[in-house]
Amino acid sequence: MAIKAGTYSFDENTGKIQVYTFKEGMLSTVAHDLLLDVTRFKVDLNIPSDDLSSATINVTIPANALKVVCAMKNGQQQNDTLKEKDKSEIEEATNNDVLHSEKYPTISFQSTGVGKNNVGYHTTGELTLHGVTNTIEFDCELTVESILKGSVDLMQKEYGIKPYKALLGALKVKNNITIAFSFPLK
Repeated sequence: MAIKAGTYSFDENTGKIQVYTFKEGMLSTVAHDLLLDVTRFKVDLNIPSDDLSSATINVTIPANALKVVCAMKNGQQQNDTLKEKDKSEIEEATNNDVLHSEKYPTISFQSTGVGKNNVGYHTTGELTLHGVTNTIEFDCELTVESILKGSVDLMQKEYGIKPYKALLGALKVKNNITIAFSFPLK
């Protein structure tokens, strides 16, 4: 299945971007992996022709737009594990101590190349996060329901981010995080 030529725009009402974080440390058995929603974003996908070489993807996310959905255990959502107070404290720490969203208010991505591969599509581009710009690559696929889905793994330290830790490091968030997205092309 191929993406039809055209211009597509997505936001939090027409698509989904989620962030997965993972725990580690001596006290990780009492901690939680987390699922966070990106509550505000703008994605522009421009495919001028069947030739993907001129396709562009631009993404803008306010750095303070992460909201804790729930804890995760063995890849499954644990909707009743965290109280609202816990979620609020995690969100505050994410904004103030991890992303420093007042100093670095915007996360952005601009593609530099889009092409077909055996999965569906391969994208290369520049991600700016926490004031640091790095080249990233990721694959995505177009489902039979015409939903463009994919994910990318990032290492926080490559963006000058110190992964969150507590209790003198006995409890901490791993360096790697996963960002997943889905956009219906209808």
